[in-house]
Amino acid sequence: MAKGSAKAAAKKETAKKDKVSPFKTRKTKTEAAKAAGDTLTPPPEIAEAIDAFREAQDQAKHFEGEATMHKNTVLSYAEEQYAKRLAGGKNKSFKVLGDETMVTYVVMDASAGLSEEDAEEFAKNFSEKAAEDLITRDLASLRFDPKVLAENYDAVVEALQVLPENVLENLFKPMLMKARPGAAEGAKHYTNDPDELLEMLKALKIKNYIR
Repeated sequence: MAKGSAKAAAKKETAKKDKVSPFKTRKTKTEAAKAAGDTLTPPPEIAEAIDAFREAQDQAKHFEGEATMHKNTVLSYAEEQYAKRLAGGKNKSFKVLGDETMVTYVVMDASAGLSEEDAEEFAKNFSEKAAEDLITRDLASLRFDPKVLAENYDAVVEALQVLPENVLENLFKPMLMKARPGAAEGAKHYTNDPDELLEMLKALKIKNYIR
């Protein structure tokens, strides 16, 4: 009896090892903590750079707003012209001339995401047949809830074992790794040297930034 139980346990362990995880980790490189409320007084050249950065940032925001206003005017005209060209059989990008420069209206075979409400409204306005012919599921937009997946990881992997191995191997794009929450604090346990600590934070790709 004990012998049979041992064999069953060994068989179960082998089956467990043979399971294919669909959640592979990406092998190659690709591209957080909140800032504290205290302040630093940097050297004069850094203070000067901060002021120049803020000034350039403010100017950029001003010009960005102005550019957006003009862009919307041009875009509205270009969209109307594209609809006319499309109705006439021209489904290509085209240029619109200014007095001294020009813009290009880029035609793409892609759309922004549509909700169920968007799809229903489209069908109501343009017919069910048009909706069936022109709208499809965006499977690339599917995302797991990471919290639910983390809490049920083994169960999800187990449930997916019913799929053929070639499907399971290629169903998901390889995932990335990331620094654990609190990694910056945790890094202090491995070095007290600021230079090495900075090197570790950069290697972990901690997403600190200025704003």
